[in-house]
Amino acid sequence: MSRRTTLAALTAVTALTLTACGGGSDEPAAEGSSTASDGAFPVTIPNAFGETTIESEPQRVVVTGYTDVDTVLALGVTPVAFQEFSTFPDATVPGLGPWAQDEPAAEGDIELLPVAEVPTVEDVLALEPDLVIAIGSGIEQEEYDQLSQLVPVLARPEGSAAFLVGRDEATTMIGEALGKADEAQALLEDVDGSLTDAADANPQFADATVTITVPDTTGAGGYGVYVAGDTRVEFFRSLGFELTDAVQGLETDSFFTTVSAEESQLLDADLIVVPALFDLEETRAQLEADPVFSAIPAVAAGRVLYLDPSAEGGAISYNDVLSVPFALDALLPQLQEQFPG
Repeated sequence: MSRRTTLAALTAVTALTLTACGGGSDEPAAEGSSTASDGAFPVTIPNAFGETTIESEPQRVVVTGYTDVDTVLALGVTPVAFQEFSTFPDATVPGLGPWAQDEPAAEGDIELLPVAEVPTVEDVLALEPDLVIAIGSGIEQEEYDQLSQLVPVLARPEGSAAFLVGRDEATTMIGEALGKADEAQALLEDVDGSLTDAADANPQFADATVTITVPDTTGAGGYGVYVAGDTRVEFFRSLGFELTDAVQGLETDSFFTTVSAEESQLLDADLIVVPALFDLEETRAQLEADPVFSAIPAVAAGRVLYLDPSAEGGAISYNDVLSVPFALDALLPQLQEQFPG
């Protein structure tokens, strides 16, 4: 892997983003951040490539992991910079979803690392971080070794795959790294409680299957399918939905795979969810004009939801402590309409 390889290792996630740019300041952004708990440092956190030792409370945090910035903000820490993975056209703070816009820590001067560019190790080091949070990124051993010689790097936990670190693990690790373990646990308890309450109030979801799909973006035709471990899938599973046996049987070592038009019947489920990658109306028009997609029984019966990438579609793709409450507010009425109690 070359030094020009992005620390975010966008790979398939690039398909989930649009292009935007932003800028910031070289001044530390942690001035408005809340402080760490007494006795929180030093702390050593194991990861997939070694271990991360943080001697004192970080003051210049750079975030390169997908969704990691939301957790940092929720814990009251303003990062110096973060890697953009999605673009939100109406955002006051570029690169942040609507669920994160009102976080007090988002009011600081934060530099954006645009998704259209490829930040190198040197680019990140130029920001003078004292902690790099890359749990939700695709960082691999080479980049980790280069960076960790000069700055603590919080990478994904051992045994996890790139972009497939669950909300609980990521939030816990970030909380420990920032000296806010108790606050992180409280955030998780709130979110888990909200999901449990929603599932308990809607037991009809537990009997339903869901397929989460998008038009294939490779030019080969067919459809992309999200599989177990993906954030969107895990959001729906938290509410009681399950993948079909057909989708669970698809072979992939990632969070995403494709099926051909000839295999389109594999997508059938009690509910089909289409989290548009780019423009919602264009995606809807494309699929509604697709006779193969329209012939899938669930689609023909009207059991399909199209989700806005800058709203609820983006929220379930993040599936973090800030985006889940937003997603629940937006999606529960739509799901209850499809599955009356």
